Amino acid sequence: MPVVPGVVLALLVIQFLQYWQHRWQHESCRVAWRIHRPHHVSERVYLLMHVRFHPLDGVLVRAVFILPSILLGLPAASLYVMSVIVGLQGFVSHLNVDLRAGWFNYVFTGTELHRYHHSAEIAEGKNYGSFLPIFDLLFGTFVYRPGQAPAALGVAADDAGPTSSTLLGHLTFPFSRAQCRVVSSISR
Repeated sequence: MPVVPGVVLALLVIQFLQYWQHRWQHESCRVAWRIHRPHHVSERVYLLMHVRFHPLDGVLVRAVFILPSILLGLPAASLYVMSVIVGLQGFVSHLNVDLRAGWFNYVFTGTELHRYHHSAEIAEGKNYGSFLPIFDLLFGTFVYRPGQAPAALGVAADDAGPTSSTLLGHLTFPFSRAQCRVVSSISR
């Protein structure tokens, strides 16, 4: 397969799977949300939070990226190009700058859309597509209010986190019996 069609195929297939994996993490009470939660605790979006995650979250995200790529038999060059594009976009979407993209928000996920993903308000904390908003548009999880930012970022006040500030406390928190609140049809 030529590189460009491979990049397009990889973007669509992997973003589709990533959308559902990411949505499941947010709308799940059990271990899934608690593993993903460390990425969302910051009350502002900034570059380094892009790489702040629980080790198991990193494994899950990489598995959704790598396994379909292998099964599809995509050329290494296509995967490389897609990785560079998605990696750069991931950094851009976490920049602490007010980039207004207008209609472009319906094509790519940037800082404006990603701030809603990090909203402390559950109803706003959608936009699960990390690169393409197409699946959010198709499945009703697209949130965009031009010129208006979320009131607060981070996690909701009633979303209990680790009781210990130690590294071990954070690593073991996903497996604790912490209470969850209800999010959409699936409880967190």
